[in-house]
Amino acid sequence: MSADKQRILEDAFQKAYSYESRAGWEAQDLATTPIGTVEKGGRLYDLCVDSSGNYWYAVRIRTDRGPVPEREAIFGKRKIKAFQRRR
Repeated sequence: MSADKQRILEDAFQKAYSYESRAGWEAQDLATTPIGTVEKGGRLYDLCVDSSGNYWYAVRIRTDRGPVPEREAIFGKRKIKAFQRRR
């Protein structure tokens, strides 16, 4: 990755909000475009920008199985309940 691209991603990371909090910022309906990933301390921060120019990040964690979403790394894989499978 070029030094310019890395600098842009680092700047975006400093301004980014958690993707999960988009509704609180009334940005849940805005289109987003991925712009890259920043790695810090074993965590991968996937960055995107919305149509208003705001930056957002989602977190993945490196595990022995490879990168997994932060929620899965902490709580484990979601299990589908029997009543959800029947639909």
